[in-house]
Amino acid sequence: MQHPSDARIEQLERENETLRAELNEIKARADNASKARATLMRGGFRLLIPIFDREKVARSFGKLLETLGDFDGPRESWPSRDQILADARVFLESCVRFAVRRRMFLFFVGLLGAAIPAVQVWLVVQQNQIIENQNKFSEIQVYDVVARSMTQGDRNARLMTGALLANADPEFLTGVVRESFDPSLASVYRAEGVNAAARRLDDAAYRGHLVRAAVRSVATIAANESMDKTCDVAQPMLRWILVDAANRVPEVLRLGRDAENLDGDLSEQVDHYLVQVGSALAVYARLARSADRLDEYGRDITPLLSRISQRSAGGTAGRFDSVMRAVLQDFLFEVALQPQLGDPPANLGQAGIAPEVALKQGLSNLQKLVQDKGVQWASLAQQAGAP
Repeated sequence: MQHPSDARIEQLERENETLRAELNEIKARADNASKARATLMRGGFRLLIPIFDREKVARSFGKLLETLGDFDGPRESWPSRDQILADARVFLESCVRFAVRRRMFLFFVGLLGAAIPAVQVWLVVQQNQIIENQNKFSEIQVYDVVARSMTQGDRNARLMTGALLANADPEFLTGVVRESFDPSLASVYRAEGVNAAARRLDDAAYRGHLVRAAVRSVATIAANESMDKTCDVAQPMLRWILVDAANRVPEVLRLGRDAENLDGDLSEQVDHYLVQVGSALAVYARLARSADRLDEYGRDITPLLSRISQRSAGGTAGRFDSVMRAVLQDFLFEVALQPQLGDPPANLGQAGIAPEVALKQGLSNLQKLVQDKGVQWASLAQQAGAP
């Protein structure tokens, strides 16, 4: 009968043999992996750094010389033909392998050198796309800020937004003015909306700050561009403003006569709108005179003058009639003195002209400029207070 201790020893021996076999297997795997890595690294170095192959070229050449050197000895020790051919073959194979690997190395270096600029160009293109997207998002934010300030802000917020727009990019400002003064925005589709004084006057009040921005931007553009370029950029903005004013100004004057209990702040902002329309008329005249485009200017102001002249100067005075009279007088003074763009404001005292004479001269010059039978000059002169 086997002793229990002997059985325990046999069991431990079997377990030791099993563990030893597993350990040997692990070692064999590690050795194989190490050999594989060494082979891979050696192959990679041979491929990428063919200069190492020069040693084999030198060794094979030395071996060939040693083989040929045996011809100096006795005839019995001369190398055989096969031995010479084998050494020569090894040498030539080493030379060809070195040349091929060197060419491959130079090819990969050249490919890498060409890939780096291509990657850099690709990165620049991606960065430009990111910057373009950021610019688009910035423009959207700017649009949102301008829209909120002009529509939801108080009078001071609108004033500051208009001041910032006056120094904004001309293309951006042109887009804002074009869309804000689009004729379709002035359409009213309900009868009660025609006499909705607060709404119609608020439409005019908000546009006054945009008109001021457009007028002020003319001087900024002229400081950096030629007169023709300035006219090409600013003329469309001023034309859209005057086309809109041809319908809006008579409507404002009509509502000023009929409406009662208007808010004082709103009335003040409407006064500002009328004054800025007069500034647009004066600046456009200076710009057209400096760029020799008075014919286009005469055609652009004709609808506005025609609509204003059709109003009757008699009857009950409206809340905005006094402001409109001052606007017309300042405009006629400008037409009478005919200043160029960049000249100081019209000053009758320095020019030595009486106001009554300046008004008559302005009306005379304006008639020569417009030459339209639809304008009632007598009514226009009466509204301007000309004798």
